[in-house]
Amino acid sequence: MQMTLFAYMIKGDKQTIMSLNKKPVLLVVDDTPENIDILKSALISDYIVKPATNGQNALQAATVKPYPDLILLDIMMPEMDGYEVCRRLKDNPSTHSIPIIFVTARSDVEDELDGLALGAVDYITKPFSIPVVLARVKTHLALRAANLKLDEHNQRLLHERALIENMILKTRQADLFVGRDLRCLVSSVEETSGDVLFSTCTSDGRQMILLGDFTGHGLPAAIGAPLVTYLFYDLAKKGVSGESLLRELNTQLCLRLPVGIFFAATLLEMAPGRRHAMLWNAGLPDNLLIRAGCVLGHFPSRMLPLGISKELDVVEAATSLSLEHGDRLYIFSDGIIEANNSGDDMFGMERLEEFLVGVVSGNDRIDDLITLLNEHVGSSSHDDDITLVEVQVLKDPNA
Repeated sequence: MQMTLFAYMIKGDKQTIMSLNKKPVLLVVDDTPENIDILKSALISDYIVKPATNGQNALQAATVKPYPDLILLDIMMPEMDGYEVCRRLKDNPSTHSIPIIFVTARSDVEDELDGLALGAVDYITKPFSIPVVLARVKTHLALRAANLKLDEHNQRLLHERALIENMILKTRQADLFVGRDLRCLVSSVEETSGDVLFSTCTSDGRQMILLGDFTGHGLPAAIGAPLVTYLFYDLAKKGVSGESLLRELNTQLCLRLPVGIFFAATLLEMAPGRRHAMLWNAGLPDNLLIRAGCVLGHFPSRMLPLGISKELDVVEAATSLSLEHGDRLYIFSDGIIEANNSGDDMFGMERLEEFLVGVVSGNDRIDDLITLLNEHVGSSSHDDDITLVEVQVLKDPNA
């Protein structure tokens, strides 16, 4: 077993050494063979040099092994000049990233700017200095190697990110969600939203609904989601009160969340019979109660978001609600009211209230909110997750 491992390590080292010792490939394009000979004699000791005497040959040589790591390109050539060669190389996905250095007798600033605008990385004028050419080639090959390494690193990070996102999404246990009398609108900036939404029913007939918003969005915001998922459904299954559930959530998040990550949330505990509820708002925008087409009540945050302080007065922060058949409760994250347009005008609570009254009256659909937000934001983009929950107060068939 040890011999096999040692042989594998040696093999890997040899591959690395071979890769490090491989000479970079330079494609030298010039319609004057003497210029190619001068450059080749200066470069051949450190590089593999591929010559091309016209634009068409250059385009072909760039796509044939060994592929060039850098191209030295003349501008003034018959039939197809260097500008057109550069343009076609940059338009081709397989050659787009190859750095191009123009080597030309044209010395006007406008010529240099034209070349750089096409995507060239440098510009050397003739008659060229060999030391300058060698220095520029070395510099741009080093930059290319660094960029390739960075691209490889980024691809690895993207792959790892996708795996982590998949793991987080699978741990949210959507199969446990109980959507009784709920309508939900969810729109995430990234695959792993910082907003989370849970709902379940306890064995004694209560419905527990939790909407939460971790700081920010993306992976940093979603790291606490698996913990909150597990705790919410496990504690609800054990039949604990909403007060106890919030205390335990806060305790565990204080212990386990990194500094700077916290959890704004609203917990709604609907009693059996659905004529009474307890509500806790911990850092989210005002929750709304709409009755008979009018906004009957605002329920602002009365406690810190979870995960900041272990000292949490859950009893004082509770709001007791008396409900009637037909009432609608709305809970939402701040991504809705804080949606900004280019004029720095937030969507705001007033616009949202007007829209929700229209939903209750049947003039609007809850899904229309996304269209309304997009129209408000305009050319700007949403920079926060959007979640809205409508809780319909209907008669309990078991009451």
